[in-house]
Amino acid sequence: MLDTHIDRRFKRTWEFFLANAAGLLLGSLVVLVGSLFIIPGPWFAFNLLQETLECVRTGRPVRWQAAYERRGNFLKSWGLALVMGIPIAIGYALIVPGLLLSIIWLHAPMLAAEGRPVIAALSESFRTFQRRQDWAAYFLNVLLLVVLSAVAGLAFPIAILMLPLGLAYLAFCHTDETGQEMLPRREVVV
Repeated sequence: MLDTHIDRRFKRTWEFFLANAAGLLLGSLVVLVGSLFIIPGPWFAFNLLQETLECVRTGRPVRWQAAYERRGNFLKSWGLALVMGIPIAIGYALIVPGLLLSIIWLHAPMLAAEGRPVIAALSESFRTFQRRQDWAAYFLNVLLLVVLSAVAGLAFPIAILMLPLGLAYLAFCHTDETGQEMLPRREVVV
């Protein structure tokens, strides 16, 4: 369940990051370079988010090439960026509405990465929040993601580190909420 144990979740995020540093950092570089050209930015970011979620669940290593290989996600990524991003951006101009939308839609990107349509992902994220009625836990998790985003905005090299941490943290928030445990990584010993 999603709770206020941010320290444990962030520790798992950091361990996941260390175990997958090369794939996550190269994938983040692809996302950030793609963002410079605007059009591929949301698509690359959504692909890396989907790859991160799959790797958190299965324990397999992150493939940085997934950031640009999943062609079927292009429209969904832009739909999510526009339908979710514009209201949140406008809301942050007034601070509180943006924060509320960020809290309510915390799970929407992960639900879309699981294959749900964008509007269905936003609706299901809202229903998940309503069922939990746990403002404090959601607020703290969103606050951590906002802080990671703010730190990422300081400089390009910092963004390469903060982007995969934010994606992994979001994936762990979602898997904790849905009760999906990470499968142990299989080691082959010869």
